[in-house]
Amino acid sequence: MNPNEVLRIVDALHRDKNIDPEIVFRAIEAAFVTAVRRKYGEEAEIEIRIDRSTGEISGNCDGNELDPGELGRIAAQTAKQVIIQKIREAERDALIEEFQQELDQMVSGTITRSDGGATTVSLGQVEAILPRGEQIPGESHHANERVRAIVIEVKPQGSRVKVVLSRTHIRLVQRLFEQEIPEIADEVITINNLSREPGYRSKVAVSSSDQRVDCVGACVGVRGNRIKNIVDELAGERIDIVRWDDDPEVLIPNALQPAE
Repeated sequence: MNPNEVLRIVDALHRDKNIDPEIVFRAIEAAFVTAVRRKYGEEAEIEIRIDRSTGEISGNCDGNELDPGELGRIAAQTAKQVIIQKIREAERDALIEEFQQELDQMVSGTITRSDGGATTVSLGQVEAILPRGEQIPGESHHANERVRAIVIEVKPQGSRVKVVLSRTHIRLVQRLFEQEIPEIADEVITINNLSREPGYRSKVAVSSSDQRVDCVGACVGVRGNRIKNIVDELAGERIDIVRWDDDPEVLIPNALQPAE
């Protein structure tokens, strides 16, 4: 592996996979350490350094400088497979970092497989799992169907990333309201409380910071268009919208006569 090849690998992974170049350099250095240690033994103190500008590889073993020609031979014999593995791990770790930022957030994907049990959802670079227990009771899914769900788990699984989704999570109702109702995103309307029985009913208590804005009416929308979009996404789940009040004696009657 010559310096130009090193730089090509780093540049390609940065452009095609959006992996930080420093992560790739470190992965290649780690691969060389593993390869050199195979020759000199597990107890050997190995240091490998790649010049970030030129791609030149240098190193030492137990304080003795390694011959560049020897490094080249080691790379040709063993390092490339390890580099591939390390780069895959770096790619996985970059995806984990990306999707950990999506925890408790709503994502949209395309169903690739659904066999009555767990459903597989494509999120671009990752295929996520929507377990049967995280699906809304009574709903069915089909290939190529778009679906929205909450990310509830992200972790490494071998050289891949495991992402678990939920459509029963209470946060899904909140995120749908935030997406469908601009006044919530603009912080004019606040969701003060929320309860949910997935597949049956959700109750959403809202208030407005602007007396000119009817919080309940804004959530329902003209001819019910806003709430209809949310109900459709939740497979027909009933949505009760109530006007929030700090006084329980006012709030309870509101909750008993909700707008739907």
